[in-house]
Amino acid sequence: MAEALGVDVDCPFTPGTLRKVVHAGSLSTSFVAATKDLNALAEVAVSRERVERWTKRIGEQRVAQIDARAQEHQQLPLPQQGRSPTDQVPRVACVQMDGGRIQIRQRSDTPQLQRAQAKGYWRESLVGCLLSMTSQEHQDDPCPTLPKTFVDPQRMCDLSREIKGDSSTLETTIEPSEESPNDRPEKPKVLVRSVVATRQGIDTLGKRLAAAAYHRGFSAAPRKAFVAAGANANWSMHAKHFSHYTPILDFTHAVCYVWTAALAGRSLSVAWTEYVQWAQWLWSGQISQLIAAVEARHQQLGPPPDGDETSPAAVVAKALGYLRNQQTRMKYDEYRKKGLPITSSYVESTIKQINRRVK
Repeated sequence: MAEALGVDVDCPFTPGTLRKVVHAGSLSTSFVAATKDLNALAEVAVSRERVERWTKRIGEQRVAQIDARAQEHQQLPLPQQGRSPTDQVPRVACVQMDGGRIQIRQRSDTPQLQRAQAKGYWRESLVGCLLSMTSQEHQDDPCPTLPKTFVDPQRMCDLSREIKGDSSTLETTIEPSEESPNDRPEKPKVLVRSVVATRQGIDTLGKRLAAAAYHRGFSAAPRKAFVAAGANANWSMHAKHFSHYTPILDFTHAVCYVWTAALAGRSLSVAWTEYVQWAQWLWSGQISQLIAAVEARHQQLGPPPDGDETSPAAVVAKALGYLRNQQTRMKYDEYRKKGLPITSSYVESTIKQINRRVK
């Protein structure tokens, strides 16, 4: 049984106890807290050092298994990579990816510490989610009207601050439109979620994510989606490993660019009507009308000076470039007809969860 768990046969724990030790060690806020939880909840008396040692050992073995699986997948012939090794094929297969930021702390005065001090302690984490989903396909757009979340001024201000780091404040008495739906009951439902994460770079994530998708049977799914924000690395990943998936730009990122472009240099009361129209065009997949309207606003303000990143002209110019570059991935009305997800909220919430666990 110990071999089946991928552990040494001389492990001092029974398989059942080892599961408890590793579970507590990986989920508790510290190894000290894990020892207390094990003693109080599982009646397992084990030292902090032993919890740490075996949690790390099992973690290292799991990483080795993941890398071996990724290597095996890379060696498969391309036709076989397109088939499913399992009968459990999801109706909708969705891959989402994004990057996060975590702080790293060294515990001793080492060359590694000196290098870390020179470049700071913030590091990038790369995270991918694999979602087996279920949904219905529709002949017509099941939700043609922009949801209330995106026509709520305070909610949009909060979203923009979270997504784009917008530090502006908002004072308004404008209420959300009562004609907009509160939720989308036709949204795809998640059945199974698995996570792949690394700090070893985009190439490592791509290989691991592609192998995990293969073993989940995603290649044989009748509907497949790759959902991400607009970073070039995301779409390089799509082109290299998931080009047979429908590419979808995360709607929340897109609408935040529309929001900042509409409000740039104007009060909410002046910009509100135009923002709502722009956001509705985005939601409906009428991207040519949206780009034409933002371009007219850009021409009105003129090009920003070199090096200017904060003026209204710079904000609108940046939004216009973003929308032009991503327009082939913003057919949101078509995606809803196919029952595909249009936001990357699952991977974004996963990054927050991983950050809490790392801390």
